This record gives sequence, C-alpha cells and structure tokens, in this order.
Amino acid sequence: KDLVIYELHVRGFTKDPSSGVKNAGTFSGVVEKIPYLKELGVNCIEIMPVFEFDEFLPFLGDEYCNYWGYATCNYFSPKSSYAACKDKSFAADAMKNMVKQLHRNGIEVILDVVFNHTAEGDSHGPCFSLKCFDNNIYYMLTPDGSYYNFSGCGNTVNCSHPMVQQLILECLRYWTTAYHVDGFRFDLASILGRNQ
Repeated sequence: KDLVIYELHVRGFTKDPSSGVKNAGTFSGVVEKIPYLKELGVNCIEIMPVFEFDEFLPFLGDEYCNYWGYATCNYFSPKSSYAACKDKSFAADAMKNMVKQLHRNGIEVILDVVFNHTAEGDSHGPCFSLKCFDNNIYYMLTPDGSYYNFSGCGNTVNCSHPMVQQLILECLRYWTTAYHVDGFRFDLASILGRNQ
C-alpha cells in the first residue's frame, strides 16, 4: 500500500533526446533519471522485460520489431543492447549498477518476467533454446504434437512440468541473488497454473 510504482521500458524511458541524459536508452540512462523519479515520489519501478530477447525476429518479417521484449531468448542474461558501453558483455554490470543506485535512493525494482511463452514460436518458429533441449517437456503440445497457444504468441510453456518449474525458480533465484531485484510481475501469470 506504500509503493508508488512507475512502470518503465529501459530503452523507451530515456531514448528521446528530451530525456536529457548522456546514455539514452540504457540502464545507465535510467540511473541518470533517478532524481526525476524521486521528484515524482516514485519508490518502486517495474521494469518491462529485460531478459535477453531478439529485437528482430526473422519469422515475423523485417517490418516488425520486438520492441517490448516479451519474447524471451535467455532467462539468465540482461538485454545486451541496454548497456551504454560498446562492449555489450558489460550489460550485467550495467544492470547491477542500476539496481544498486536505485536502492541507494530508496527505489525498489520489480522485473516484468515472461514465462508463459518464448521467442521460439510455433512449429514454424526457430529452434534455439527450449525446443532444442526437450520440446515435449518445455512446451504444452496437443495430442498430434502441435503447440497449444494459450499465450497468443505461438506456444505455451509447460509450467506444470517439474523441470520447467525448476527452471523458473532457478531464474527467479538468480535475479534475486545476483541482481538484488525486489520482486517480479508475471506476464500472463494464469499460464503458470495451467496444466494439460
């Protein structure tokens, strides 16, 4: 009841020149805007998806950009293009610093997490992650082997399977212990309780 939550997109929050930051569209840009957040009375930010995602999904066509990040490619790394430096391998350090600076200023951090579907899409989508490990375990499949699509994104992650539950819990534990985030907002959370 005491939280004043500001939902933001890391890139979109400071991308426009009117934001007046040096590192527009990055984790560092968010740090530069902490005084603005405090001036608004914000004491918690909810960050739209920052797990690594592909901004240009080939199966969607060149005209589509996955701006929002709701198509996870890797649950254990922050979006590399949100790092301010040219070496994108420093994205983890940049995000950890952002969380640390927000905490120093009395602002909690909630991550918007996507466990209901992945960027692999349906049977026409690419195979680079969970499909490769064990398609039958990680996705909900129809009796004929097609993908159930309760997410509206081509596939539905099989959150009722113990291995998938372990993956989700390990991911949440990782972001809590390594990045010190304060909480999570689960995209389409009802799927996490759906069984076959």
